[in-house]
Amino acid sequence: MSTSPPPPATPVVVPAAPPHKREITLISHSMLFYWWPIWVIGFVMAGLTWFEDSRLGIFPSHTTVGAGVQGKDATTFPIAVPPDRNTAALEEAARRSAIPGQVPNPFPTRVSHKAWMGPLFCVILLLTVVITNVQLRGLWSFLVLLMLLVIALLISLAGAWDKLLTTVGDLHIYINMAGYLFIASVVLGLWLVSVLIFDQRTYIKVTPGQIQVCEHVGAAIRTYDTMGISFEKQRDDIFRHWLLGFFSGDLIVKTAGAEREVIRLPNVLWIGWRLDELQKLLATKAVAPTAPE
Repeated sequence: MSTSPPPPATPVVVPAAPPHKREITLISHSMLFYWWPIWVIGFVMAGLTWFEDSRLGIFPSHTTVGAGVQGKDATTFPIAVPPDRNTAALEEAARRSAIPGQVPNPFPTRVSHKAWMGPLFCVILLLTVVITNVQLRGLWSFLVLLMLLVIALLISLAGAWDKLLTTVGDLHIYINMAGYLFIASVVLGLWLVSVLIFDQRTYIKVTPGQIQVCEHVGAAIRTYDTMGISFEKQRDDIFRHWLLGFFSGDLIVKTAGAEREVIRLPNVLWIGWRLDELQKLLATKAVAPTAPE
């Protein structure tokens, strides 16, 4: 009795998965993004003030300080205050020093004795405000602002702020640690809210077939076909775009068709690299999977 051989197994054809739909999102940032040097330098200055641990003493006007007398455990400086002056700060310092069994801390406010820290922070703060609010074009504007920053750094390194401010009526700039922390924390909070929340709602999403545009927070999302569309990058402000903005720039999108529009997306980070990605994406064609016969 002969048996017929089993029929050959039919190969199972697994349909290919459709190609992954790529998408590139270009986010437009507000001018507040460029304020990162303020909170960075603010926290650095606060840290330097903390480690230095110098203290601020508040004395009324017309207070005189006598010569120091070297003692066994400390040097004593006699302080003479006129009787009609407010001595509340000194009385509080005396009360703190007289607490038994505790480390005396008569002057709790930390402030650095270095004269360059306050002026340098103010220069960086004011330069950042000017750069982000006044549009400066061309190389000369960049050189002028850079020269001002370099001069401020050289004066700080040479320790000449004390002499310079003394000549203009003892207008020294001293900021205590709480001042640095307050400014840096508020600017950092605003910076995070702007960058992580509001800026994420101003964007252009690009796919191989179309783009979606949202120009303002809460604005309607508009859709355009990518056929005939053009992208252009602009770097008007060298100082803001190159130095503070991580090679950012303004993106100009020009649509095609009967009703042509010009869409401006300012302050796009790493715009050169993102445009290269964008051109590669638009060069690909979406291929629809064919149905099996």
